[in-house]
Amino acid sequence: MLHELFIRDLALITKARVQFGGGLNVLTGETGAGKTVVVGAVNLLLGGRADSTMIRRGCDRAEVQGLFSVPPAMKPDFEQDNFLVDDGELIIRRVVSADGKNKCYINDSIVTVKTLAEVGRRLLDLHGQHEHQSLFKPSTHIDFLDKYGGVELLRLRDIFRDDLKSLRERQRELAAIQGTERELLAKKDLLQFQTNEIDQAVPVVDEDEELMREREILRNARKLYEVAANSVNAISDSGDFTPAVDLIARVAEDLRTAANIDVALDEIAERLNSLTIELEDCAASLKDYVSSLDFPPGRLQEVEDRLSLLALLKKKYGASIDEILKYRDLAARELLLCDTSGERIARLEGEIGELERGLAEVAMNLSLMRKEAAEKFAVEVGQELADLNMVNADFKVLLISEEDNDGLPFENGRLKVYAHGIDRVEFLISANKGEPPRPLAKIASGGEVSRIMLALKIVLADADETPTLIFDEIDVGIGGKTAMAVGKKMSLLSRQHQVMAVTHLSQIASFADSHFSIEKKELDDKSITEIDELFDEGRIREIARLLSGKVDSDLSLKHAEELLFEAEGKKASEARGRTN
Repeated sequence: MLHELFIRDLALITKARVQFGGGLNVLTGETGAGKTVVVGAVNLLLGGRADSTMIRRGCDRAEVQGLFSVPPAMKPDFEQDNFLVDDGELIIRRVVSADGKNKCYINDSIVTVKTLAEVGRRLLDLHGQHEHQSLFKPSTHIDFLDKYGGVELLRLRDIFRDDLKSLRERQRELAAIQGTERELLAKKDLLQFQTNEIDQAVPVVDEDEELMREREILRNARKLYEVAANSVNAISDSGDFTPAVDLIARVAEDLRTAANIDVALDEIAERLNSLTIELEDCAASLKDYVSSLDFPPGRLQEVEDRLSLLALLKKKYGASIDEILKYRDLAARELLLCDTSGERIARLEGEIGELERGLAEVAMNLSLMRKEAAEKFAVEVGQELADLNMVNADFKVLLISEEDNDGLPFENGRLKVYAHGIDRVEFLISANKGEPPRPLAKIASGGEVSRIMLALKIVLADADETPTLIFDEIDVGIGGKTAMAVGKKMSLLSRQHQVMAVTHLSQIASFADSHFSIEKKELDDKSITEIDELFDEGRIREIARLLSGKVDSDLSLKHAEELLFEAEGKKASEARGRTN
């Protein structure tokens, strides 16, 4: 409930503090006095658009502040957001600066405009002429009906919304896979070719280095053969001259003979003898080497071909054989993923089918609940309209389902799906006897729309948890007996909600539990707007002004007294009816 509204330097208001009560709070005043400023101030607390043109001329900023008490049922939500103070009160403040910047506060904590709007709209519901126009949009009608349908219907609607989100995610995933299926097939063919090419080559780590060494030997095999053979001859097998082994052996023998004279030569003789043995080993090794140089014909070409193949693999898949093998392992893993795409498609199609069947069942239950609610809702709204002097009104709630090949499956085909089910809801009305019900936008006048909105709010009062309802000139286009009926209904609505009404009709004002006058005055050659609560005589004079435009007419004053007396009687009768 909104207990207090503080306004500073907003439009024509220099400073105003209004303390509202429970029940029906009415604001009246001359045209241009500033009633719209008060509504604009409340709209700022709801996160409405703010700009520097709102600021009172000559001031650098405007400020609006609202003090609210939060109903016990709503406290847990606010406490979860850390917004409540200990006594259950909450303060919302909005400051608009001349430089175009504005700041929002909840309990002195700065918040975003979005957060301000989310919190404010849980506490206040503002209905102006543009809200009336929303009745002309059938897309809004389903929300009215579902709120009336109650907690279970809304719970089922939330389940449908969440399951529909899951379905859309699966459908998007499936479409993404199917959309790239051709690409996957091409990729699969490429990966298969690449892995086959590497597997068929059977590359071995460091194989290329060994092959390059072998190639170098093969290319120089004749030269190596000649060098090795000549070396063998020089060491041990020369036919034209004495081989090195024999020469050294003779020297060693001569030194051993001389050692009989000088023993110092014996050591050298032994060393030369060892050298002959080593040379014979070298000659034997060289003979083996010469034998090994007898390569099969075509071996060099085989090595060249193998190195060319490995060079091609390196060019395609990596700078080394190790990198080639790593690439092969990666390609094999990707190939496995490609091979499982069909399984993923089958799995997703199964999940989608299951989700569609589940959603169809929820949607059907929603439709049945809506049909049941629609019948009762139409009857109750019709009764309220009759009480509001639309006695011939015939109010209907139309539920529509449409076929759609991409919709949810049912026994007789597929039906189009929306975020809230398979139903479109539209309110129809016939204001006069003999006329068929038609869409609101085609037949309803401004006064009729106001009364329809009020009737809807009254019927939805039990389902609407918003503590405070504000009606900005909901009485447009009505008067006389109808205005009295509207006032009575607003008084009835204020028993379940705090209601605020900006009105120009004396009949509605007469039902007020708290009455505020908005008046424009001249002060020091400047226009200012003042807001005052009216009591007793002041209230009588204001209602007299609303009746005739005069506050000093005895007839108007008497009529105002009678109107207040009649309204109080109706309120007392309502109270007794509720007690009984």
